[in-house]
Amino acid sequence: MKSKYSVIIVVSIALLTGLFASCGKDRWELYYPQTRQSIWIDSVMRENYLWNDELSDEDELTSSYFLNSVSFLAKVKNTNDKMSYVDTACSVPRYQPGFDLSLYPINDSIYMALVTHVEPASSSAAVGIKRGDWIVEIDGKEVTETIVDQLGNGEAHTLAIGSFVTIPATEDEEEQYGIMFDREVELPVPSGYFIEALPAVNVVGIEGGQVGYMLYSDISAEHREKVAAASKSLASSGITDMVLDLRFAATGDVQGLQYLASILAPAQVLGTKMATVKYAESRHADTSLPFLPASELASGENLNLETLYVLTSSETAGPAEMLINCLKTVMNVVVIGQKTKGSVAQACESFRDLNRDQLLRLVVCELTDANGEFSYTGSGFTPDYSAEPFNPIEGIQPYGSPSENLFAKALSVIAGGEEATEEEQ
Repeated sequence: MKSKYSVIIVVSIALLTGLFASCGKDRWELYYPQTRQSIWIDSVMRENYLWNDELSDEDELTSSYFLNSVSFLAKVKNTNDKMSYVDTACSVPRYQPGFDLSLYPINDSIYMALVTHVEPASSSAAVGIKRGDWIVEIDGKEVTETIVDQLGNGEAHTLAIGSFVTIPATEDEEEQYGIMFDREVELPVPSGYFIEALPAVNVVGIEGGQVGYMLYSDISAEHREKVAAASKSLASSGITDMVLDLRFAATGDVQGLQYLASILAPAQVLGTKMATVKYAESRHADTSLPFLPASELASGENLNLETLYVLTSSETAGPAEMLINCLKTVMNVVVIGQKTKGSVAQACESFRDLNRDQLLRLVVCELTDANGEFSYTGSGFTPDYSAEPFNPIEGIQPYGSPSENLFAKALSVIAGGEEATEEEQ
């Protein structure tokens, strides 16, 4: 039996490779709809991929073209490629409530559910659910694991929302903590939404100045106009200090990294070398990547910072680590939060297939600082000031809130009320 199936497999592959020219006729047009995604990826890789000289010949990939785009990329990419991926859902809506929960037990079966993250374009955000809210009842019932699972059933729900409160000590009682009901929210049937990784901006006044805050996760060129608008807003607020929240930042591309760095860097370095890049030899590209001159920031405005405070987590990776690495050569970068992931020094460019609205993030180069150095691969950046995003619980607040754990730590550092992490002293 085994030999029989081996013959069948060999014959099948032979037939497949002959489909395009059987009977002396050109079959490309017939099979193109089934192969065009992979063929498009292959063509982009042959021109731009860092390891393009190691790609198999087109004739050897004939059967592979019938794979879906994700599977095709996984099959042909280099084993050293840690970052290339295809986003086949770049405009496909999701149908979920749009928030994450952590459950805290009251007894063996009853919980209180803490909202730890809210997607900005979700139906949850639209009805006012915020990070740090506590769900104490769902559809008039106490919170159990079974009830929580029903939030993903695509139906409408009524949520009883509370907030964390501190009950002051009295002569008879010590200080206590609790959850106080404050409102009821009607969560509608989830509608399609897109994950938004665009800048969220806030400005907080402190003694002696204004602290700007920007939450940003996808450091890519397609968000350039949004970054430009954020920079104008921050500049017009007269900020004296800047906090960049990169706790979720792990994706992006070379152009997005270059633009954001040029917005943040000191004005005197604009137009000078920002990074050292190594492309595929066939691309014949420059090995020096500059900070953009002010004239190329379009509607954006350089913030002319001397110090940048960066909020990080164990998820912070890729372009975010490259940004920290490059800026450290021209300004003071203070890292606050958790140690970053420690990804490789590979940088992507973004390519969009307009016919299928597919986004390909492809490794095109190795990117290091202006001196050709990088220190984070494998180890990550150790924070200058350690802070935990989920501890204490009462500090799980909306991003940009002065009482949110990581931002509160940054504000304290800026005010001079914090000591550096021991291993960094």
